[in-house]
Amino acid sequence: MDLDKNFLGEMLLNKTLWWCLTQEGDGVQFKASPALQEMVGAEILDYATFLSYLMPESAHLLEYKSREFMARPEVDERFLVGFKVGEKITWLINKLHLANQGPGDCRVLYSTCVEVSEMYALEEQLIESHSRLMIEQLRAKEEMAKKEAQILQQQYDDQTQFLAMLSHELRSPLMGMNSLVSVVKKKQLANEDASDDLKTMRLTIEQLNFLINDILTFAQTEFGSIQLKPTVFELDQLGEYVSHLTKSIASEKGIFVSFAISSRNNCFYGDLVRVSQILVNLIVNAIKFTDIGGVFVEIRELDNELEIQVSDSGVGMDEKDLKNIFKPFKQLDSDAGPRYVGSGLGLAIVKTLVDLMGGRTYVESTKGVGSLFTVNLPMEVKSCPTTELARGDECDTCSELALSDNFQCDFDVLIADDSKINQKVLETFLEQLGCRVDQAHDGNQAWTKFQQKPYDFVFLDIQMPGMSGAEVCQKIRELPAEAKTGLQGVFALTAAHTVNEVEQMGIEIDQSMFDEWVEKPISQDKIIHLLHCKEHPAAEPEPKEMASTNGLQETESLASQIPEHLQHLVPQLLESTHQEIAEVRKLLYEVDEAAIRKVLHRMKGNLMLFNVGELLEAVREMERMASYQNREDVEARLVQLENQLRQLG
Repeated sequence: MDLDKNFLGEMLLNKTLWWCLTQEGDGVQFKASPALQEMVGAEILDYATFLSYLMPESAHLLEYKSREFMARPEVDERFLVGFKVGEKITWLINKLHLANQGPGDCRVLYSTCVEVSEMYALEEQLIESHSRLMIEQLRAKEEMAKKEAQILQQQYDDQTQFLAMLSHELRSPLMGMNSLVSVVKKKQLANEDASDDLKTMRLTIEQLNFLINDILTFAQTEFGSIQLKPTVFELDQLGEYVSHLTKSIASEKGIFVSFAISSRNNCFYGDLVRVSQILVNLIVNAIKFTDIGGVFVEIRELDNELEIQVSDSGVGMDEKDLKNIFKPFKQLDSDAGPRYVGSGLGLAIVKTLVDLMGGRTYVESTKGVGSLFTVNLPMEVKSCPTTELARGDECDTCSELALSDNFQCDFDVLIADDSKINQKVLETFLEQLGCRVDQAHDGNQAWTKFQQKPYDFVFLDIQMPGMSGAEVCQKIRELPAEAKTGLQGVFALTAAHTVNEVEQMGIEIDQSMFDEWVEKPISQDKIIHLLHCKEHPAAEPEPKEMASTNGLQETESLASQIPEHLQHLVPQLLESTHQEIAEVRKLLYEVDEAAIRKVLHRMKGNLMLFNVGELLEAVREMERMASYQNREDVEARLVQLENQLRQLG
């Protein structure tokens, strides 16, 4: 049946949430729905009572919104108000409406409401939770900032202490050296023996070298620029080299350093320089803290690794010291105090290098008894390289020649170095051997002198004002053969031990341009080795009988250079090299010099494997060219290379 409309309307009025405010003339009437009164939990008879139950900020908001809406009823106005009756708070969203009732100026302002107390409480919880989270995050950031500040402050304090120590460690020996120079000079004038003073000077220089090497290595570790350079080395040579480096420091303290090597094999594949640095730092550290007794070094071959143990009878360490010994800038606190000098970097460098090689480091120590350091390094066993009969037999006699004064230098030598000290030392060594020496203080002067006078040998410092040593060498290589007939060798002088280290100084260099890469400091023995071996190069193969077929002698001569086990790969070598020659010709017309150098480098690598000296030298000559703009010159060299290849088949 149909519901009565009055009944339905009455039900809606009673069950929905609303309030209305009727204004007629000066009179105001207010009414709230029974459902709204039940919801807030209070009887609302008039407008004043209605406002009294509103929370203060809600009462002000409702009156403000009501006035605004009556002035502009076209605005869709919604707002949130809260009723507080006792401890109960009810939140309602209000939507305002405006209607005229009857004739005259009677207006009715009414609001339909939606109860959102639970949503409001949830929102408050979310806001509170978010606020707590933000506060916790701020506190965590503050704590982290404090810790970072403490770490930075500790690093600053450590490095400040390190720099102060470094200043003392460098200034003290340098000032002592300055005084010793004066003492030696006076003794020389008085014809007195100064050998002890000279020994002290040499010891001081060695200690400075250790310190500077530690500083340079530490700087490389900080920037992640250490690169391992593995080669095949002999274990006996490693022991002799390290023993020589540490002998004078041990002698100064009056203690002994003994070595024991226990190994089935003698040759291993690893970075000899870095392994030596690890061993030297461990030994120097042991010497530093040992006053009575000595240091014992044992190197053993284990399965696929070398084990290095360095033990001493020194002061030893407690648990606190053991936790910090591998940290940079840390030194032991000891009653002896100033006797234990050093950079505080030695053991930190040991740990860094061992980790870089994939090894392990252990230390055992007892206070007042001594310490034992153990390092295990993964190391592959390799076959020892065979000595070249011709060149090797000649050059093995170099050290004997140095001792017996049999070597005589009848050469004109040019030295180019911007360091007067380096010039003087090298000049002294050469003149003692009988060489005739000229000097240049920069690259431009070296190039000028070379053009004015023929030289047998040239020593070029890599980093010089004007032209670098590499640029001078490049110009020398580009000269026609008749302009350098007497030249036997061009040597690079450098304090950087690898091409990578040179590149880090901002210098691009092709190491193959030089006949030898000579690391500073240079010794007279090394000079003798360089000059003697260049004067007596490896013997050329004996010429074979001329055959009746034209060109057979040349073919056999080149083919005989290729090792027997590679002879079957000669066709592939010829095919590959002809393809690379064609590629170079194509790139010449595209004027892509970088690509040309890459192809030549690849070609050179193949020829090196096959030991074909004449072909290899032809490619090297093209590599040394400063530019490939002159296509005719490059083409002539390519034709020459093709003619040489025909001798192989």
